[in-house]
Amino acid sequence: MTEEHKFFLETNPTKLFFKAAIPGAIGMIASNIYFSVEMLLIGRFLGQTAFAGGNLANPLLLIAYAVADMIAVGSSIGISLRLGKGKKEDANEMFTTAVLLSSILSTLTAVLLTLTGPYIFSLMGADDELMKEAIRYLGTYTIFIPITCLVFVFDNYLRICGWVRFSMVMNIVLAVLCLSFELLFLWVFDLGIGYAALGTSLGMSITCVICMIPFIRGKMSLRFVKPKHVLASIREMFSQGLPNFLNNTSGRITSVLMNTLLLRIGGETAVSIFGVFMNIDGIIVPGMYGVFDSLQPAIGYNWGAGRKDRAARIAVRCTVALAILCLICTFLLEAFPGSIFSLFLTTDEGELSLAVHAIRLMALTYIVRWISYSGQSFSSAIGKSGEATLLSICNALIFPILMMFILKDSGVEGLWLVTPSVAVLSAVAAILIYIMRIRRLMKSR
Repeated sequence: MTEEHKFFLETNPTKLFFKAAIPGAIGMIASNIYFSVEMLLIGRFLGQTAFAGGNLANPLLLIAYAVADMIAVGSSIGISLRLGKGKKEDANEMFTTAVLLSSILSTLTAVLLTLTGPYIFSLMGADDELMKEAIRYLGTYTIFIPITCLVFVFDNYLRICGWVRFSMVMNIVLAVLCLSFELLFLWVFDLGIGYAALGTSLGMSITCVICMIPFIRGKMSLRFVKPKHVLASIREMFSQGLPNFLNNTSGRITSVLMNTLLLRIGGETAVSIFGVFMNIDGIIVPGMYGVFDSLQPAIGYNWGAGRKDRAARIAVRCTVALAILCLICTFLLEAFPGSIFSLFLTTDEGELSLAVHAIRLMALTYIVRWISYSGQSFSSAIGKSGEATLLSICNALIFPILMMFILKDSGVEGLWLVTPSVAVLSAVAAILIYIMRIRRLMKSR
């Protein structure tokens, strides 16, 4: 039994939580905070038009990264289950296939988005200046996609191999590198939005190369091999990673729709306000994701080894942590909305008053958001891809479109209520799925 195997199977669940989930959450926040910091610097140094342009382009960009994340998450579940059953060679095959597939698919997606981006921005209603900023931002990022997409992939595999602290350190290094390049290009040299994207891409590329070195040198329990069952591995990765991909891409699609409505109803100011909230969300959600994602291998190990009670105990600790995190975030957003908004943009008193009101309404999202996220993450970790997919689609696509359709006639005020109402509906769906699972277990006994 390997050391990481013992770590996931034998460590006390509470101790395991503090040793894996806390560093994982910190690492995920650090690895994603650079996007929010980047937008903060864009707003501060380049102004509202550049900030709005970046927020129009961000959902498209993140779709390309979502492809790599789908492969990473889908393969991580399969790898964890195989390692839990002692099938190390099969795990190595899936690992090798996943790395190659992630880079290829992300590159193809990036090319497609580069070609269609201008047309999409035009349909959203962007004027010439706003479109130029969005195109510069998106185009620079897509050049680096073949290497930057692997940051998310190798981060998952580092945690599977038990290198949780190394993963956390590398995520912090990533954030520091990105911030350093951003400040150099925007503050020191006073360059434009394309160089903001260049700074983050360089930081991600350097970090990715460092993360790859232990695997290339054979220092990890996972290693590169010649894959033999490529199609079977790909099918499984798509099946297990689909919920995560649907959640990510559907969320980006709804962000595009939301930005379109906001741009037409409330103009550039409304897009900027929503952009500030989404950048805050881009810090909170990685923290939530990091808690469960860091312990996904432990849940998969134990579930694959037949220790389902232990897997459930680990999941309960993650759920409690998410609830506490979400309630803290709600309090902060309700208490200091003006200060938080002013970090990103300087504006007049009228726009600041509108932003304060909007952020307080959207902050209600986090009161119940942890419920659906916990249910989806646990279902995904134990291989229940159907349940996880259903929750993902509801949370990221069906419910948002439904609520946008219902609330759009109320103007901008109604659109601020879309995210809280979606959170409530998703929580109800997660609870219903949990009740149905309990009933099935009782009947099977």
